[in-house]
Amino acid sequence: MESNVGLIQCLIKDGYLKTPALIEAFRAIDRADFVLPKNRGEAYANYPLLIGGGQTISQPLTVAFMLELLDPRPGDRILDVGAGSGWQSALLAHAAGEEGHIVALERIPALCESARVNLDRYGLIGAGRVEVLCQDATAAIPDGPYDKIIAAAAAKNEIPEIWKDALKAGGRIVAPVGGSIWQFDKNTKSEWEQKEYQGFSFVPLVADAKSLVGQALVGQAGIPGRTGPGRAGRNKGSKREIKNKRLLISIIACCFLLPASFILYEIYIPRSAAVGVKEITINPGMGSRRIAALLKQEGAISSKWAFVIYVSLKGQASSLKPGVYRFADDSSIAELAPILIAGADNSATITIPEGWSIKDIAVYLAEQGIGSIEQYRGFTSAKSATAFAPRFEFLRDRPAAAGLEGYLFPDTYHIFSDARAEDVILRMLENFDRRVNADLRDEIIRQGKTIFAVVTVASLLEKEVVSDQDRSLVSGILWKRLEQGMPLQVDATVTFITGKKTVKVSRSDLAIDSPYNTYKYRGLPQGPIANPGLAAIRAAVYPQKSPYLYYLSAPDGRTVFSRTLEEHNQAKARYLNGS
Repeated sequence: MESNVGLIQCLIKDGYLKTPALIEAFRAIDRADFVLPKNRGEAYANYPLLIGGGQTISQPLTVAFMLELLDPRPGDRILDVGAGSGWQSALLAHAAGEEGHIVALERIPALCESARVNLDRYGLIGAGRVEVLCQDATAAIPDGPYDKIIAAAAAKNEIPEIWKDALKAGGRIVAPVGGSIWQFDKNTKSEWEQKEYQGFSFVPLVADAKSLVGQALVGQAGIPGRTGPGRAGRNKGSKREIKNKRLLISIIACCFLLPASFILYEIYIPRSAAVGVKEITINPGMGSRRIAALLKQEGAISSKWAFVIYVSLKGQASSLKPGVYRFADDSSIAELAPILIAGADNSATITIPEGWSIKDIAVYLAEQGIGSIEQYRGFTSAKSATAFAPRFEFLRDRPAAAGLEGYLFPDTYHIFSDARAEDVILRMLENFDRRVNADLRDEIIRQGKTIFAVVTVASLLEKEVVSDQDRSLVSGILWKRLEQGMPLQVDATVTFITGKKTVKVSRSDLAIDSPYNTYKYRGLPQGPIANPGLAAIRAAVYPQKSPYLYYLSAPDGRTVFSRTLEEHNQAKARYLNGS
């Protein structure tokens, strides 16, 4: 790459850099400011570079991959283990914002000083946003608690206990262990979830003060990474010989990186050609290659060989079990393979329709043996939403009293049969985070609205209107009535209060004193009345202008629009009073 822009575009195109905040951090923090002067011509190459003392600044692909897993948010306090020349610490500081704080640990004194100088170019040291400490992170670390912890060197079997103790409940650690990158989520003080991403190789995390904190090395089977020259025994030669060696290493690295980037992209990014849920039967006696070919043929994956490589690296190519499987279209190879390894008996498919409330979801999942009704009803409380808010930015503009109603994205989910209620809720929130993308959120901000208000309107549209075209028109009517201070008078808000399974409301229903009653109170109801799908959310974001101020849903499913109250009353007499 010849520029920072080109490097970023490559990382985005290959699927490693996705989050708007991290993309902006990569734009703002130039890798060239953190490499040795003699290496600045290679600053935007997608491989590690020497930074002194035998150490390297990490490969951009690896940094982007790990930061996306870490998911740094504004205001986070983050521990960065193995800070090197400070590039990753600077990226973290930008993502964490002015209210965040990064504690960067580096064992090598010369690199500590280099990191301080580099970071101070961006004013991060003087502003107190990054603190660089020269110490061993395996014996002791600065006082926590931390929202996030990230490391660049691999623990042999497990990460140090002091890291776990220093992490807040609801926090996350991203660190290499052995030959894999691991994501550890601390749900409670004693309850953890973890996820493995294989195919990387790191030098070990060591306690000896004379040892070097490791950076990513060349991965097994062509997985990205590159080893810099060793810290001892380097051959001395002419400048021409050294230059030629560096050129050769660069060419070899590129030859490995291109296919490796493709393989990682195919493994970790959903690439299904199917739509919805796909049922696939794996017959007894089928080997990994035949299974991979079948999965590709059925549209569950796009690369047969990426699947074969992945299960082979895991040592599980012969462990794939026969059975009938149902795969969702948002599943990646890394998600499909463990299901096939565990066997069909250990998995289940659940489908949450658009427009279901948390109460509906609770009854359905309890019937499937996944959690209890009481557990799911607990997620309607503000306490549950507050617990998830540090992880999901879209929850942060909701009123303090609001729960998770409206944010549990309706879809088909492939889960383990022993999944807990929290597991299912987390999957739905992650899906919302992915499907309500940056473009939609930017448009909401541009309009001066909040995600909470949009989701609330979308829930009304989901319950009131059938067709997508009519939803956009009704969306325009609802936003217009809000602007003019007119009551919304949405029947679905009343049936949400009463719990009646009917579209008809009585006079006594309309008189119910509730903050959800849009006949009695102006403005939006207290919160969403259901969990809307993407079409309803898009209709709420992109309302269609019209001369109408009124609408009604006819018994045959049509939506009838009116300009005036007189026209509306005539439509009611024609379509509803006789029904």
